[in-house]
Amino acid sequence: MRNDASVTLTDILALCGPNVLGVVGPKRRSLSGPAAINEARDARAITFCGKTGPQAARLILKTRAGIVFCKPEAVTPDLKRSLRGKTLVTVADPRLAFLRVVKKFFGSPPPRGRHPTAVIESGAKVHQDTYLGPFCYVAAGCRIGQGTVIHGHVHIAAGTRIGRNVVIQAGTVIGMDGFGYQQNKKGEWEKFPHLGGVVIEDDVEIGSNTCIDRGALGDTRIRRGARVDNLVHVAHNVRIGRHSLVIANAMLGGGARIGDYVWVAPSATLREHVKVGRDAFVGLGSVVVKNVPRQTLVMGAPARTIRKTEPIRLMPKRRKPR
Repeated sequence: MRNDASVTLTDILALCGPNVLGVVGPKRRSLSGPAAINEARDARAITFCGKTGPQAARLILKTRAGIVFCKPEAVTPDLKRSLRGKTLVTVADPRLAFLRVVKKFFGSPPPRGRHPTAVIESGAKVHQDTYLGPFCYVAAGCRIGQGTVIHGHVHIAAGTRIGRNVVIQAGTVIGMDGFGYQQNKKGEWEKFPHLGGVVIEDDVEIGSNTCIDRGALGDTRIRRGARVDNLVHVAHNVRIGRHSLVIANAMLGGGARIGDYVWVAPSATLREHVKVGRDAFVGLGSVVVKNVPRQTLVMGAPARTIRKTEPIRLMPKRRKPR
């Protein structure tokens, strides 16, 4: 983290590089820190505005922040004449540019080390460059990669493999048995054995008080770059694709398959073994009982198709083989 007084607009522009589309206003500025657009206290604050039109103009003129990331279309001739010393940095995605600046210049370094109350069983392999918070438990046979941060009261059961640069927030439980039973002739429920594990790939983030069950025979897997929010239930043998979002209170039934770049909104429920295709969007509170095709928005209980969606990021086109 840089000293506040040493961060300048020049540093900001260098970080953003070709993402900067233009600069309007004074270019010699130093920064005190980030702030919400309606909470900035002085001209040494930096903020962002994702709005356009009259709403953007009102927010930008009212804020006390000296530097504002905004969209090019927000900068009208009238706004330029009324800036009164503010500097506007135009970018395609103001929020993304802002968060990168905050992380680079004003964020705290990730914690490192092991709290004295953390328990690591013999046979677990935990990279020395990790953080284990208060009262964490890591069972024998687990593997945890470099740069991973595991906050307090996280329980990691046997058979769990966690990659590099993973963040797991407090109170989460990973790798315990799933809810699998078979009824016998007497009507009694016999527990299905859970012999699999959990694989969490690199750069994943998992929220607080989330439960991720181990696989019954194979593994439950969360692929690279996925984000799983607080209070999510991930049942046995679920697969969550790369860079997908699963948001608070969602429930993913056993064996559900979530493709890459999928958005599962808060309180959604996915039936066991259902498949959600790449770039699909599962709406707020939806109950998904059948497969969702790729690039489809579904909503409702039971969920039904609302419309086709565009991919949430641009991928290079694949060349056809000759």
